[in-house]
Amino acid sequence: MKRLLKIDWNKVERTIGGMKFAVIIILLFSLAMIIGTFLESYYGTDFANRTVYKTFYFMFIQFGMLMSIIFAAFLRLPPKKRLYGFYTIHAGLIIIGVGSMITYIAGIDGSITLAPNEPNRQVILSKDVLKMTYPEEGKQVTTELPYSAFSTNINQEYEGINVVEYIPFAEGKFVWTDAINSYPANAPVQSSKYYFKNPFAEQEVLLTLHPESSSEFQSTMSMGPLTFNYMPANLATCFEKENPSGIIIWNSETAECFTPEEKKLPVKTTSANNRFLVYPVDGKLFTFFPDFSPFPVDANFQVDQKSIIRSFSKRIFEDKPNLFLFGKKLAFYSKDDKKWLVHNIELKGPTVGLPWMGAEISLVDHQDRLVPFNLPVSTIPIQKNGQVIKGDIRAVKLEIMGKEYWATNYSPLSLIIGGKKVIIEVTKESLTLPFEVALSQFKMDKDPGTDNPASYESFVKLFDDGKMTNHHVFMNNPLKHSGYTFYQASYSQDSGGNYHSTLAVNVDQGRELKYLGSLMLVLGGIWHYNLNKRKKEKGADA
Repeated sequence: MKRLLKIDWNKVERTIGGMKFAVIIILLFSLAMIIGTFLESYYGTDFANRTVYKTFYFMFIQFGMLMSIIFAAFLRLPPKKRLYGFYTIHAGLIIIGVGSMITYIAGIDGSITLAPNEPNRQVILSKDVLKMTYPEEGKQVTTELPYSAFSTNINQEYEGINVVEYIPFAEGKFVWTDAINSYPANAPVQSSKYYFKNPFAEQEVLLTLHPESSSEFQSTMSMGPLTFNYMPANLATCFEKENPSGIIIWNSETAECFTPEEKKLPVKTTSANNRFLVYPVDGKLFTFFPDFSPFPVDANFQVDQKSIIRSFSKRIFEDKPNLFLFGKKLAFYSKDDKKWLVHNIELKGPTVGLPWMGAEISLVDHQDRLVPFNLPVSTIPIQKNGQVIKGDIRAVKLEIMGKEYWATNYSPLSLIIGGKKVIIEVTKESLTLPFEVALSQFKMDKDPGTDNPASYESFVKLFDDGKMTNHHVFMNNPLKHSGYTFYQASYSQDSGGNYHSTLAVNVDQGRELKYLGSLMLVLGGIWHYNLNKRKKEKGADA
């Protein structure tokens, strides 16, 4: 029995340090790299990392390569002068491997997005986390989610919250769900799905006022020059009124509306000819400039965006195509009739003609209380032009008090559990920098005659230790500060047309070792070549 367990270490050394093992491990590494490159091209870097580059088996292959190099050098001991270059090359490879291991364990690889003139110090890392925030207690609990490419069962419980399943790549399957919280009977929480078409395009349009709907569903959207505005159903009555001022005042909680003429509220003008009105409610005065904002201003002319009393002028929506939808009614301004027209739109009924290039619309679905929701379904992501166009939803399935809930990176979950408010969200692990960075200017050059970006660069300000310095970041010209390196990575544009710059953030503690190892590879190769050349020359002379 003892003989069976005896290991022939000399044979192990010869096998691992031999040419056959080296060829096999290099072939496996090359195959993994080919697969990883293919997956990264079609499915994105994150999917490739989860399936290849940061998996156990790929790390095991790299460890096998390192062992092959070490044992190959060990078998050629004691040192021989003709192999000095060989030893240098292998020592360089070992040092590069050690440096790469240090980077993998302790390095930082993330990104930071900079809005114009807004200092930021939060770096977003690659790991997904589930964050549970208890705002009343000032407590926050973070759980790291599995770094997997496919759906994973978790089954962890914390204070009545059971984390059941994690889906790293999901797409939404549309469903109507019950609301989590209760709302008054007259609260405007309806949602509607319309079918819009004209001679050039057709599309389903889902609009909602429900406060529990995710950011994927909005109350306004644009399609070319046409803007869809989804409003509480009761406001349709005020659009039917042909009041001279064209102003509507409404309560956003009850959706009750009226005109200034009905309340005998005078509409005045400022010295700059801007209209305003004052509406007294329970001893409080609400001052509105309805041609500019639906929100009132206080005595210091500060806008109160939390006010439930709001007002706006229909006049500002008459020049451009604007369609107001109220569930089962719609309104638009007719330039031919020179007035606002209100039409009923029946559920699954005939289409209603619109005054813009033969457009028409029909009501496909309508819900007074249910919430529109994209149920996460596991999928394989698809990448196009460097952007993930399918499977960009990260979702966690939760079980709370016998009910099933979902939290995603697009729709945080807000609940009252045991009398305590808790906000549950799927987000990325973040790192707080010891300094701040702000974007002062973003510059982009385009290919001649196209909108394709040829190059882009960022001018940033760095705030550290009470000092401000200016830096220029572009390709092959990163910003380096306090061990962090910032590279120009990408950009985005907000609804206002402002450019935001995304910088890749890297901390590589093993960089010096990798540089040293690379230098040794070059020197070792030259050394090995010269030694072999001299040997051949001596052999020829002999």
